[in-house]
Amino acid sequence: MKTVHMIGHAHLDPVWLWRQSDGIDTALATARGACDRLDEYPQFIFTCSTRWFHDQARALDPALFERIRAFVRAGRWQAVGGMVIQPDCNVPMAESFARQLAEGQAFYAREFGRPTTVGYNVDSFGHTAYLPRFLREAGIDCYVFMRPAPPEKALPANLFRWRSPDGHEVTTFRLIGPYNASDADLTRHIETTLAAMPAGVDHTMCFYGVGDHGGGPTKTQIEWIRDHADAVAGAQFIFSHPRAFFDAVAPHKGALPVVEDELQHHAIGCYAVERRIKVAMRRAEARLCQAERAMEALPHATRPDDREAVRKAWQPVLFNQFHDMLGGTCIPESNAAVAGELGGAESDAANAIARISRRATRGEARPGEHRIALFNPSPEPFDGLVAHEPYGAPKPCAILDENGRAIPCQEIEPRAQYAWTHQLLFRTTIPAGGLRLLKLVPEDRAPQPAATSEAKSRTAAGAANPFSALRFAAARDGLRLGDWTLALEVHDDPTDTWSHSCVDRFAEALLGRFEFAGEWQAVETGPIRWVRRALGHFGHSRAWLRAIAVAGEPTLRIELAVVWAEVQRRLRLRVAAPAKLERRIDLVSGGPLVRPLDGAEFPLGGGMVLGTSRGAPAQHTLAVVAPEVFSVSADSGGASLTLLRSPYAAHHDPYTVQARPDYYVTDQGWHDFDLVLWPGCAMDPAGPAHLARQMFMPPLAWDLTG
Repeated sequence: MKTVHMIGHAHLDPVWLWRQSDGIDTALATARGACDRLDEYPQFIFTCSTRWFHDQARALDPALFERIRAFVRAGRWQAVGGMVIQPDCNVPMAESFARQLAEGQAFYAREFGRPTTVGYNVDSFGHTAYLPRFLREAGIDCYVFMRPAPPEKALPANLFRWRSPDGHEVTTFRLIGPYNASDADLTRHIETTLAAMPAGVDHTMCFYGVGDHGGGPTKTQIEWIRDHADAVAGAQFIFSHPRAFFDAVAPHKGALPVVEDELQHHAIGCYAVERRIKVAMRRAEARLCQAERAMEALPHATRPDDREAVRKAWQPVLFNQFHDMLGGTCIPESNAAVAGELGGAESDAANAIARISRRATRGEARPGEHRIALFNPSPEPFDGLVAHEPYGAPKPCAILDENGRAIPCQEIEPRAQYAWTHQLLFRTTIPAGGLRLLKLVPEDRAPQPAATSEAKSRTAAGAANPFSALRFAAARDGLRLGDWTLALEVHDDPTDTWSHSCVDRFAEALLGRFEFAGEWQAVETGPIRWVRRALGHFGHSRAWLRAIAVAGEPTLRIELAVVWAEVQRRLRLRVAAPAKLERRIDLVSGGPLVRPLDGAEFPLGGGMVLGTSRGAPAQHTLAVVAPEVFSVSADSGGASLTLLRSPYAAHHDPYTVQARPDYYVTDQGWHDFDLVLWPGCAMDPAGPAHLARQMFMPPLAWDLTG
């Protein structure tokens, strides 16, 4: 006899085609409806996920929350998931996954007496390969998901052992059919579930209940299950919950197939769409991580209100990681609110860092001296370039280290176009969690012997064109780096916001490339770095491209500013290889991942390393470090980084955009991209991963005066 565990639940998107205030109303109504059904039907069990859902009742309807807690104690309300929200499981940093689970599990333990052991993200658009590690570290040993569905990804069974690249494992169940079954007669839904049962296993799960905008199981559905418990020959239906199912199949665990892969693909357009949200998320995460590390490194300068400010700033970050919100599929006003809340969280984290760092260094201020304080809130030492605008400093000036020795520097363009501003670029080292104090003096007061000898050596090193060592060449349609070529390609993209009509790759519909006509301008030619700039055009859009080479370094930095004005088109940076690509290693949330060279689109989490079949030792590999690029594909000819997509917002097939041609189009306007190309990089992601972390969590510099 086969047992079908009937899982009554209500999927609720707190923000999607509505605002958060509407989601709150629906959460309260859904919770009340579930409690009423539990009162009416003693055998009924309700499954519910996320701290956010439960917290609405706790904060806004205490009596309702007490009903929920009573049902939890009775085992009839099953709180699962262990996260603040059902997040996007591709874009967030590893620190965010850990925080999602820590906050969710702490809430469950505090309010319900125990954390959950069941992971649960039934609607997330794909899942990073390292998610089993995050789950196991949070005390969760099993997982429920739905996307990608069978047509999107073949799996050996819908019940399997999912193993991360670092060996962590969770027993995992993929829903067959939708999570929100609203039919009164569930026969067909149950039969579909039974047909997918793996051999040798006599238990499965079937989910029912109205979803998306809340709702939950209806009276009619509950009564149908009660009255048709044996309606399908050879099977019995029981009111149940996911933990009971996983316990029932535990004896079969050793015989289950093992899947060692990420769970992709679904909604590949969501990897890139609404870039402003994804960039705001990455910057907020980075600043919060820096704030936490500042508190660890400088405990004597940290106050309780700093810790509380950082804790509070994490809350909108975790909430706005909800899969529809971070995935960029909400209505325009909700997308704007998401971006705004993330910007506010970044600002709050930056303010906390400023308070802590200034307390730590204020005692070192000397009247009449202009100092630059440097702080590296990172567990890794820093060795690289720092740019700083010293307000009120003499022009020209010199930088002295703690021993009074001159540090070679180069004056570069200031951020503002004011005559009295200037910006200095210099190389320095800072220990992990360390502080340094440098001194600014008029250039004619710098110690001549040490300053002259060191400056001469640095000038000599940078006198030769560093672009020559990199074999960099400007081209009309992009640039060349050795035998690698880069071009900005524009593709037709008539798909909806999610790209539902694509399974795992975009159609190759090349419309053309940005053309960089005219001469490349020399912006900087100094002892430390050289910069070249060019302006490119395509259609109504333009792109400023800066190529930056640093003396003695093997990398080329690309700063790209795109003013995007294309509708239903896709911008990608094509990196063409000099020979057939044979291997790629991508950085994803949690670590490195070897991926196929098959042209499929994947989420990206920091960069990638490419290896060719032949070529000179310094050219057969290339690392592309891109902390704020989130979507990529690669084939035997090279890699394609999807920079922008511009569908209509919240456009879902089969609705036709012709019905509302004046509707909001995503990602129009100005976008900045910062990438590093590293030819000859070892086929090891550790170096690029370190560089990516330094790019989005650089050391902090500020003036210490008066």
